[in-house]
Amino acid sequence: MISFFKKKEKKALAKRNMSREVGPLRRQLFIGVLIFTLLALCICLVWYVTRIESFQISHVEVTGGTTVPHSVISDSVDQTLTGTYFHLIPKRFMLLYPKSAIIESLHRQDRIKNIQVDQIDKQTLSVVFDEYIPYALWCKMAISENCFFIDKTGYAFAQAPALEGSSFVRYVEDGVTPVVKTNSFDSKYIHNTELFTELLKEKLSIYITQIKKLSTYDIEYTVAGGGIIKVAQTMAPEATFQNLETILHSKEFEHIKPGAFQYIDLRFGDKVFVNEASLRGATSTASTTSN
Repeated sequence: MISFFKKKEKKALAKRNMSREVGPLRRQLFIGVLIFTLLALCICLVWYVTRIESFQISHVEVTGGTTVPHSVISDSVDQTLTGTYFHLIPKRFMLLYPKSAIIESLHRQDRIKNIQVDQIDKQTLSVVFDEYIPYALWCKMAISENCFFIDKTGYAFAQAPALEGSSFVRYVEDGVTPVVKTNSFDSKYIHNTELFTELLKEKLSIYITQIKKLSTYDIEYTVAGGGIIKVAQTMAPEATFQNLETILHSKEFEHIKPGAFQYIDLRFGDKVFVNEASLRGATSTASTTSN
């Protein structure tokens, strides 16, 4: 009899324990279903709101540049705006458009610099940019086809096609291989060589096709039609040109024209060395300029 009551008590105790376990489990299950439902509703809401047409960037206004087509810029922006974040939010959604990615993709364009991207209104982006302007070529050798365009600061921004003629002056540095997206020469060197080249063209009708940096001190200018002009970097371009002009205007050397000399050496101040080309060979003459 006692055993029967003990078994009954054990069954009642087991039922109470089971009810205690089932209660929290049901609550956890209910909370889980509620959280899942709320999360699904949030995802649906985000999906819907971020696809409302009036919240989508649909226009790109491009300003700047001279030779880069604006369609190239807008196409690049449109491509970057294509797709979604986590397969949920469109990249065209006005509050989350990928501004940094747009700027990074535009920087991959060789001639583009100083990019500014701003949102004008809910559906329009403004892209303003500057363009690298080719000033000269940076080549390993004078006859090399592997050259890069440089701007007036000396920055090599793009590989140049195979160009014939002397539409661009070729800059060469002895023993240096050109590398794109780097500075070829410092801006002072570019400025001084440009100044000397312009003085030769405007005052003496002498045109330069190549500028070669031999060392920290020496530069060689190759003349269209033949001949080399040697100068020292330590001398101001104006003073170097004045010495050359004085020599070429003297009676002794007034006959010298491009192609009629091997080199004119202006590296030693007012003492100028002229090596003339002739059918018999070359004759070297030294002359001192007088101020």
